[in-house]
Amino acid sequence: MSTKNLSTVATDVIETYGITATNVINAYRFGGERFIGFVDTRIASAVSGVPSAFGKALRSNLMDGQKRVTSYSVKGLHLGTDSAQRAVGVAVDLAAKGVSVIATNAVRAERAANINALNTLNRVAMPAAELVSQVAEKLEQGSSKLVQRVAGTAVPAKAVATRKLDATTRKAAAVRKQVTRSAKKQVTEITRAA
Repeated sequence: MSTKNLSTVATDVIETYGITATNVINAYRFGGERFIGFVDTRIASAVSGVPSAFGKALRSNLMDGQKRVTSYSVKGLHLGTDSAQRAVGVAVDLAAKGVSVIATNAVRAERAANINALNTLNRVAMPAAELVSQVAEKLEQGSSKLVQRVAGTAVPAKAVATRKLDATTRKAAAVRKQVTRSAKKQVTEITRAA
């Protein structure tokens, strides 16, 4: 018999969708980098291919200006995609923690009421949950292929997305714990003062 229950399947689906979102963000990033590189190459070839109508100083200034624009464009692209990946990490962390809390509370309520509804619900809903999990995995596989196509090189998309998602989820968990501690401290101080 499978040891999976609805909460583990739901957590797996959430993580799979997180990897899919990270893959889409990576596709945007790699595509943007390729486009910026293409524009940079075309401008460089246009400036260097022009006859001597442009002086050496003007060519140098044009290339320096293009390098600055490219640098700002790449930094903006990285800043935007990093922020989006952090948001995905926070969302995945919160959703996974929410599923865990709901599952724990459901088990407590079932024990307190002395009923066995969760096992029945698990048996009835598991086929649908596994189907949703399979669909999520196919979406994730498709997004991995998209990243590889957009990158133009062999990129282990799932490994990259999983690493990035794990790192952002860990950071999100640390921030969530810090905010929770700060809020508890404030509530404690307010209740003591009252």
